[in-house]
Amino acid sequence: MNEDIGVISSMIVQTRPEQMDDLKSRLASVAGAEVTSEDASGKLVVVLEADTDRQLADTMQKIGEIPGVLGVNLVFHHSEKAN
Repeated sequence: MNEDIGVISSMIVQTRPEQMDDLKSRLASVAGAEVTSEDASGKLVVVLEADTDRQLADTMQKIGEIPGVLGVNLVFHHSEKAN
């Protein structure tokens, strides 16, 4: 795998509605992650930027291991060689 790439992705992170505020707080400390949208059912749209595909995959796994996360589903993924 070529490590000289930049990666941006978006994902849906699902939690229970009563755990949303705690999860948003925890996601704020994840490097490269930004919550861009949410709904009352417990779904958060998270945009994640990373240097490599491996870093992206590792960060998605970390997000999935946060207490209260029910699922992490990739919606969009784009990578390109850095200039």
